[in-house]
Formats: sequence, structure tokens, C-alpha cells
Amino acid sequence: MLIGAHVSQSGGLEKAVGRGVERGAQAIQIFNQSPRMWRPTAYGEDDFRAFREALADAPIKAVVIHAVYLLNCASEDRDIREKSLRSLIQSLRVGDEIGAAGVVLHPGSAKKGEVPEAIKRAGAVIREALSESERCDLHLEDTAGAGGTLGRSFEELL
Repeated sequence: MLIGAHVSQSGGLEKAVGRGVERGAQAIQIFNQSPRMWRPTAYGEDDFRAFREALADAPIKAVVIHAVYLLNCASEDRDIREKSLRSLIQSLRVGDEIGAAGVVLHPGSAKKGEVPEAIKRAGAVIREALSESERCDLHLEDTAGAGGTLGRSFEELL
């Protein structure tokens, strides 16, 4: 078992490692961009290298990325699904670069639509995003089930 903390990467991606160490964490979770904006953070190889070097010198055993809150892979709106796909791919690629164990994702919401159809839409987006990742896993997070959200049960996550 690992004890972790959600930490900020403000000021540089590698800063998240130090913040995790300061808290005594064995694992950290980060957002790879602002959780309330579609615009991705533009990282370069130097950013990834600095993170990997900081991680190599730290007692942190695992890193996960939490996908932004705006994602709705199940949306009936094609534009929202496309934005969700692009953002999820970006998170998975950052995860690949920093050696993250995975990306945590709330699968989305059917809103007022039919849940079985929403599950199919979410599945299609998730499959396409995973095909763009070299090694980073996806961790589907359950939800309380309010507002037609998917993931109210493990059956909905399978």
C-alpha cells in the first residue's frame, strides 16, 4: 500500500515531486493542466526530463495524473467528445513521458440521454485515446451517480 497526495505542479512539472516529498507521500497525483480549462499546458522535453530526474532522486514510488474535470467522453455533443478525446490523449502522452502509472478519469455523463448509449460513446472515446498511449494506463474512477454520471456501479465501468 502507498500513501499519496494530490499535489500542484504550479511553477514547473518537477515541483510536484518536491511537494509530494514535503508531505511525506509515497505516491502523487497531479493535473497535467488546469482542471477547469480545455487548453493544454505546453510541456517540452526539458520539463519531462526535469520531472524524471526529480522523481529518480525522491522516495515517490508512483505517479498518477487526474484528467481535467471538463471531460465528458459520453457526451451527446460531438464537439465535447472531440475535446474530451484530445485532452485525454494529451494526459496519456504526458503520463507516458513522465512514467505515470496511469490517468484517472471520470467517464462522463449521459445528462438526460440514455445510459447504455452514453456508455457506448464513452467506450469509443476511451478506446481511441488508449490507442494513442505507449504505456500509460487509464484508471476509471467511480462517481456518486448524480446527474446521469457514468460509473455509479462497477458494471458501468466495465
